[in-house]
Amino acid sequence: MNYQTTALWFYSPYHLLLLFAVIAATFLGLSAPILYFLVIGVLFPVLVSMRLHILSENGQATLMKEREEWMVYVQGIPVHEKRASLKNPCFSTPERLRQFFMRGFIARALIQLAAIAMLIDQARANPLVSYEGLAAGIMLILLLIPLYRTARAISDVHAEKWALQEIDAATGYQAYFVDNKQVKTALDRMLAVP
Repeated sequence: MNYQTTALWFYSPYHLLLLFAVIAATFLGLSAPILYFLVIGVLFPVLVSMRLHILSENGQATLMKEREEWMVYVQGIPVHEKRASLKNPCFSTPERLRQFFMRGFIARALIQLAAIAMLIDQARANPLVSYEGLAAGIMLILLLIPLYRTARAISDVHAEKWALQEIDAATGYQAYFVDNKQVKTALDRMLAVP
């Protein structure tokens, strides 16, 4: 049984600092970063999950789920909760697997490019005082880093620089990325929030 007493993002100082920086930028008239993190952190994973569910219903993908039981404390009251988290999907052929992840990473890159264009437009519209220019520069860097990672992932998928695993039980293939001796599923890399 797993226990949760606070939100998971609260455990990471990096994500907490990022959240404060994005909120501060919003007060300076730069709403593109917060919109980006809402779209990439909430909307994009929901759309990918819906697409995977449709592919699963059509028999084109096999979804593997991990079920966990959690004890969550809501205002001091213990609540039993069962969670099913989506794992790396299986596709019948490596080509279909490559096609799904290529489209997903390209969609992610388009969202990132739109956020960067929106940030540049907002920075131009504001009279650039030194701290606003600094905030716009920092937010631009915070948006360019994930774009670089996405471009690298697109390049890896295109060049097939990933590890494929054939799953006999699900009769399909799964994809993994290996970076610095660290294995990460392709779905986790596609849905990662910086």
